[in-house]
Amino acid sequence: MEYAQIEKEASDHLDRHFISVWEDCDALVAEGIREFRDRWANYSVHSHRKDPRNHLKDAHADIKKETDKRPIGELILEVLDPKVSAFLNSLPDTHLHFFPTPYLNIDHSLLQASKSELNIPEKIARGRTIKFGRKFKAETPLTNLIVMMGFKDTHDAIKQQLRHFLKTEHQCRPIDFRFQATVDNLLELLWMLHLTPTRFKHHSPDIKINARRKQTYCELCGQRNELAEHLYRLDNNLLDPNDLQEADDEQKKKLQLSHRYCSHHRPRNKDGRTWNPVYKSALQSKEQFEKELRRLQLHVAGTVKYKPVLDDKELRSLSAEELIDRYFYLFLEGKTVTQEHAQAYFDYVKHNFKFPIELEGETKRLIDDAIVHLTGAGTLLGADDEGKLRDIARHMVDSRLTDRKKQILVLKQGLNQTQISERLTELEGKIISSQTVSKALKSLENKFILENYSP
Repeated sequence: MEYAQIEKEASDHLDRHFISVWEDCDALVAEGIREFRDRWANYSVHSHRKDPRNHLKDAHADIKKETDKRPIGELILEVLDPKVSAFLNSLPDTHLHFFPTPYLNIDHSLLQASKSELNIPEKIARGRTIKFGRKFKAETPLTNLIVMMGFKDTHDAIKQQLRHFLKTEHQCRPIDFRFQATVDNLLELLWMLHLTPTRFKHHSPDIKINARRKQTYCELCGQRNELAEHLYRLDNNLLDPNDLQEADDEQKKKLQLSHRYCSHHRPRNKDGRTWNPVYKSALQSKEQFEKELRRLQLHVAGTVKYKPVLDDKELRSLSAEELIDRYFYLFLEGKTVTQEHAQAYFDYVKHNFKFPIELEGETKRLIDDAIVHLTGAGTLLGADDEGKLRDIARHMVDSRLTDRKKQILVLKQGLNQTQISERLTELEGKIISSQTVSKALKSLENKFILENYSP
């Protein structure tokens, strides 16, 4: 209970900067993650500054510009690397083998084989190892991987090794559970860093725009902002004849387009004089929209896991936050790319293409067909489908899908309306009638009703 209370207080205090610490996580690594989450708001994944700017030390992290923050690599080196290194040194060889360590690969891996004997992925890894080899140090395991691969690829490499561990070595021993929880916790941290918006994005092949000033997506939904949409249509020859302008006026046109909002959510109407009511309404719910988006991103990334089936006793024991997490798990079930899809695609490529291949012609068609068939490309949600996730989050907010309604939908999986009202009364500390539950259920959009619930 003490652990849960500490995490709840940290979540309330840190808000969007919160990174959970798993209960079975190694004590040293848990200590490092707690210190990291308390401080990382003052750091940036974009900054390369070396001057700490003393006059900004006491400023609130949220009002600092990205260029006024210190590099996140400094904090990883200072807080996480020593703890992770100590944790890895405490592991037996049977477990250490399942954590990627590029500084070991230099001496002991197949990367030392002749270039002609390597397949394409191994050649790439070998090139990276040669390029960054001098920077690798045994006491900086996370930095080694991040420098070589970046946050997302580091996350994916560690996750792949953990899957091998669960399939081959996990024997339900205390050391196994500690290793699994610690690595899972590091995966969540790396994914949070990956979700930090990049400073620069290319809206077209020859235009580089600062994302602090001009973002790819509208700040209030998942559509492209006006400038990004214009550049996309221009690059793909989709502009209507009426939209085409003379080259001399192109720059003026770009300055007139909103770089923060889409045409639906722009602050003023096209006449430039009257306020857009849709913008005002969406702006009021922006905080809730960002909260729903972060929940969706974390669940799609697989950082929150639950058993798919609950009985009445388990439903009655869940806390309010657990019920909300359960809703997102059940809502996204069957809508996301699973590990089974990814593994099936990997096995298909591995078994059918054993040698280096040229991705063109019939080979490219076969692989494209396999991707669509085995991973549900274009129909299922993946961790990188930010636009679709932002649209879902906006629709949740606009349709008034409150946290209480999410709780009701989960409780409806095993309880009747009277039992639901009693459970909500217990959770909220005030009387919630069965009529309130019935009214909430009738106001729900079909899109957000869980599949196995029939009103």
